[in-house]
Amino acid sequence: MSDEKTIETEDIEEKEVIDEVEENMDTEDSSAEESEESEEVIIEQQKETIQQYKDKIQRIQADFENYKKRSEKNRAEFVKYANEGLILKVLEAYEDLERALDVKEDKDLREGVELIYKKMTKILEDEGVEAIDTEHQKFDPFKHEALMTQNSEDFENNEIIQDLQKGYTLNDKVIRYSKVIVCKK
Repeated sequence: MSDEKTIETEDIEEKEVIDEVEENMDTEDSSAEESEESEEVIIEQQKETIQQYKDKIQRIQADFENYKKRSEKNRAEFVKYANEGLILKVLEAYEDLERALDVKEDKDLREGVELIYKKMTKILEDEGVEAIDTEHQKFDPFKHEALMTQNSEDFENNEIIQDLQKGYTLNDKVIRYSKVIVCKK
């Protein structure tokens, strides 16, 4: 009988071991299936995230292209109308000159032209334009352009003898160099 009990116990233990192995296999199969499913879900989520980033980049790129076009258009408009205020001021003086030319008497014409000259001088000064002084000045290649040289006892070496064409600065930047004759000994 003891042999029978031992056999039964062994059979029961074998069955329990087999049951446990089958349960483990089932658990492993289901966990493998679950891990495959979870990996597929993660991959799908990542694909969606990537697509969202691509869409966002495309929108940003389109916005940047639109910004560049707007900036270029604004810059072109600015350049086109940058001197509008100056032109309006010069036009006023131009019309005064036109009216002065209609006057028949020489004295009145002279006074009209002087008024126009003073008005244009004021406009240019208001805009920051100044004449470059050359009288009794040393030659400065950053302000003057030497067209000729002469030897003269009345002037020092490198001193400006004569101003052939006035030069001008706009807010301290030379916009036209003075054309001068320079003394060279």
